[in-house]
This record gives sequence, structure tokens and C-alpha cells, in this order.
Amino acid sequence: MKTDHANAGLLNILFMPGASGTFVANMLSKAVTDPWWTDYVPEPPNKVYKVTQEYMNPYNQIAMTFHPPNVREGSKFFDMKNVNWINIINTEAELEFVDIMSAVKRQDYDNNDSKQDILDRLYAKSNPFYGRMSAWQAKAADLLRENNNVLDVKWSDIFVKGESDVILSMMNLLFKGQYTSYDTIDNIAKMCVKKHKADLHLYNELRFNPDIVIDNIFKVIDEVYQESLK
Repeated sequence: MKTDHANAGLLNILFMPGASGTFVANMLSKAVTDPWWTDYVPEPPNKVYKVTQEYMNPYNQIAMTFHPPNVREGSKFFDMKNVNWINIINTEAELEFVDIMSAVKRQDYDNNDSKQDILDRLYAKSNPFYGRMSAWQAKAADLLRENNNVLDVKWSDIFVKGESDVILSMMNLLFKGQYTSYDTIDNIAKMCVKKHKADLHLYNELRFNPDIVIDNIFKVIDEVYQESLK
């Protein structure tokens, strides 16, 4: 993630934590740098990322990722003009899913949640903070829209339905309708659906066997930490 003191990328993606925006940014970036790599699949950088279904985007200068809090009120982004933004929208029902996935994926960071934090989110009826963040995303997108190119896309169209035309519209925000590597676009759509199915599998495991799943995640975290000390 980049904070608001960083330069904007060629594409800038605004999305809720846990909504796999970094994964799609990785794939879009590779489609720019190597458009004929038609079977590209991102790889998690280590075992912690793998067990939590998380990815990295090594090409932030191309597709830069932002969560709503990174685009704060008064940010310089609202003064920019003609910057390309992709706004990934979740429905209220989807927010519960991506909220829980966010709690799991935070284990990749130094300020990771505890097991109880994940359980609390898993069983909570609502997350007011997460809801406010989503509301701010919608407002921020409207503010950005005043001077910039903002493309609204449904999260489900990318990760549930894998709609190639939606992926192509994201690419053509940068290429002005001239992107022609359609096999690469189809691969992005296919990989996004595959990524979501893996996330959904993890989510269901959390629902039915939370202690086993969470304990395993923390076991892997400890293993990676111990290996780093050698």
C-alpha cells in the first residue's frame, strides 16, 4: 500500500481491505509490462502470504493500490487532474466477507491482529469502522471524479463472475481503448475467479473450524519468524 505522500501510479486502485485489490493490481501491472504473458499467475512471496491467500504488487508505479484511509480528506489527490482511478465497489453483503478476509490477511503485517481479533470479526454482526470506511470510499471516489478519470467496477464482476469486458475496461482506462492482448485479459479474469474461490474456501474453513485454521496461520507465522532468526 502507498500513503498519500507517494506519487500516483499510471493506474490507481481504490478498494476495501480484504477485497483482493493488490492481486488484481499485480495482474494488471504484468499485463502492461508483459502483455503477451498470457498464463501469468502471481505467486505469494512466502509461506505466511500463501497460508493467508495474500499477494504483493511489485509494480506500484504502474498500478498503485490504495485503501480508503490512504486517501484522506484534504489529500493532494483531490487537487490532481486527469489521473486514472479504478474504484472497486462492494455491496453491503460482500463487505462482511472481505472484512473477515482482511483480518486474516493482516497477519502479513507487523501490526497483525491477534487470534481473538479475528474471532471477534468472524462472529460480529457488524463492523462500524469498516462500514464507515466503505462510506468514505464512495465519497472519496465522487470527489476524485470531479477532476480525474474514475472507473467504478463491481467487485463481483471481477472476482465472482470474472467478466473479461470489465477487466478490459480497467486496462483501457490507461490504454484509451487500444489494449488488444485479449488472451491476457481472459487470463486475468480466470485467475481472479480462481483467487476468489480460494478465498471463499478459506472463509468457509474459518466458519466451520476457526480454531484449527487460525492456529495454523499463527503456527506458520512463527515458523517464518524462527527461520528469519537463523
